[in-house]
Amino acid sequence: MNTSTTGLDGSLGTSSGGGSDARFNTALDYIVDVLLALSMFGCVATVVTFILFRPMRTQPIKLVVYLCICMFFAQLFFYLTFYLENTIMCIPCAMIFHYFFLADFIWTFSIASNFYQMIVRRNRDAESLEIIYHGAAWSIPMIIVIAMAATKNYNNQGGYCYMESGVPIFLAFFVPGLFIVTSNCIIFIFTVKEIHDTLKSAPNSDKKEKSKEIKVYFSIFASIGLSWLFGFVMVFINDDVLKKIFLVLFSILTPTQGLLIFISYCCNERVINRWGELFGFKLLIDHSGATSTTASGRLSSTHSSHSQHSQHSSHNPARKEKPSRALLSPSSSAHSASASASASASASSSSAL
Repeated sequence: MNTSTTGLDGSLGTSSGGGSDARFNTALDYIVDVLLALSMFGCVATVVTFILFRPMRTQPIKLVVYLCICMFFAQLFFYLTFYLENTIMCIPCAMIFHYFFLADFIWTFSIASNFYQMIVRRNRDAESLEIIYHGAAWSIPMIIVIAMAATKNYNNQGGYCYMESGVPIFLAFFVPGLFIVTSNCIIFIFTVKEIHDTLKSAPNSDKKEKSKEIKVYFSIFASIGLSWLFGFVMVFINDDVLKKIFLVLFSILTPTQGLLIFISYCCNERVINRWGELFGFKLLIDHSGATSTTASGRLSSTHSSHSQHSQHSSHNPARKEKPSRALLSPSSSAHSASASASASASASSSSAL
């Protein structure tokens, strides 16, 4: 599939630099194809995981699930636009592709806003905003797509199906995309600053805590789609070498968003143990719960060491201020932020991780 013709015209494909870059673009096309396949797998795996394990499907996780659904269909129809350009499905495919990418953008903004509400503002009622997220994510893309279809801007673009180049793409994809990605960047900065300041003021921080902190940043980065920034910035770069660097970063990071979300939210002990319990396998020990799953499905307790730790903590009140290591896992960071919103400012931010 040749994606080098599309670039930021609304797809995840790469933009070309001329005939001399043909081999470079071809290699990048193959890489994008593989990464998109992995991303779609990550989206499906994430959705299936949190459908099966309902107790883990907190409100922030539900937003990630909606994002994964939109991302899967956006990337699927991105593939199809290159194979249906000469069929009756060309225009419908382009419309669906455009719709789900816009919905994808809005869900990333919804997730970023949700992080901001829970971690920075410590809003107890952040969950009540979900209905607004749904209204925006499903209706705004529909309005834009209907407007583009009514003005007959979807067509065969010579190898793929999408909008006519120029003003339609600028108004219906570039402007809303750039606005959302820029907003997400600003929210990301405020959120990271709040998390860092909270952990910095917490006692007994160590290298492991720093590693957990970085993992939280990574999960937020993946779920709010900041890799799109490389693509939008690339449009304003004139230097060929720098532009190619941003092109590579964009073409590698953006198609892997679904996979990165899967790694961030599903590749942890809590989720792996749930899968183990489902199939009766002995898997990892969840240090936060101090239990391990056996092949017979029974839970072997390791409360002795946990009790000793609790007794020691009761004689040392200062240790209670230290953020729990278990709460630093990416999959539980957002939920614990919401649960701790009623606590004091410092404790709330710490628990958000």
